[in-house]
Amino acid sequence: MLIRNSPPASCFGLAGCDENAGTAAFGWCLDQVTALRREVLDALACDHDADLVVASQVFAEDRGFTDLELTSGTALHAIFEAKLGWRVPTVGQLERYLPRLLASPAQTKVLVSVSAADAIWARRHLPTALSGVPVVHVSWSDLQAMARRAHDATRSPIDRVWLTQLIHHLQEYGMTSNVFDSRAYVVSLNRSRIQPSDPLTWIDVVVEQGKYFHPVGGSDRSGWPVIPPSYIGFRYLAEFRSVHFIERVDVTDHLQDVDPRWPETNAPNFVYTLGPPMKPARPMPLGAIHPSMRNWVALDLLLSGKASNYKDAIDRMRERVQQQGG
Repeated sequence: MLIRNSPPASCFGLAGCDENAGTAAFGWCLDQVTALRREVLDALACDHDADLVVASQVFAEDRGFTDLELTSGTALHAIFEAKLGWRVPTVGQLERYLPRLLASPAQTKVLVSVSAADAIWARRHLPTALSGVPVVHVSWSDLQAMARRAHDATRSPIDRVWLTQLIHHLQEYGMTSNVFDSRAYVVSLNRSRIQPSDPLTWIDVVVEQGKYFHPVGGSDRSGWPVIPPSYIGFRYLAEFRSVHFIERVDVTDHLQDVDPRWPETNAPNFVYTLGPPMKPARPMPLGAIHPSMRNWVALDLLLSGKASNYKDAIDRMRERVQQQGG
């Protein structure tokens, strides 16, 4: 079965893999599985025996829909704001939910940020509190770890089925794409210097340093990926040259802190450590393409020699997607 041209990793994937689908799946399991509720209540420093009410997409007078909202009488009121990829919610997004929290009778009130970002990076971009309400961050991987611990703790076979499905579903929200994805994200490089005063070129970063970097994607980030690919390919000097498995992903706001010869930035960038190059079976000229275009292309079309040139590989990939209804 294909959902948006890809097989869902779990039953929860039938609703997609956006923020709403992720938090709704987690909320469903919270409502069904006692062991998972204990994990979350422990993380929020709340009594394990609290009677928890779980709600998704709650609309209030502030005209905001909460991704997930947890309430427990006068004990707890927590609102989750989730994001895909490495981004975290803006202060403005979190402030939208303050009125309902400040009006709540709960002793423990908390705003919870959820994204792929780790806690260290998130702390640099989130306030510790807003109007006295603590702001905490958990990653999708943290939620998955809670589900794993709950799976180990429960003896209920039904609970284990739900938690197994949730663990598989949350894998789609982690730091990297599925390692079994058979596509590469292909970008162009040029031989100009990064800094006029230093001989290091954009090609050198890949070929000599075994690295690559680009902005973390988002609505205003020029179409770059929100979640890093598993494979990345490079075109330069009028040919498609190589594909690399991405062995490690780091995130930094300041590329110049990684290497002073790299550009000066003040916004999130992915930094990839590349595996060895995999080269096409025969030289692959580009054909008639836009020089700066970026494409998702199947590995076999790039490496096997089946495509006569890079333009042919793009066209064949497009045909495959259309045949599968994508």
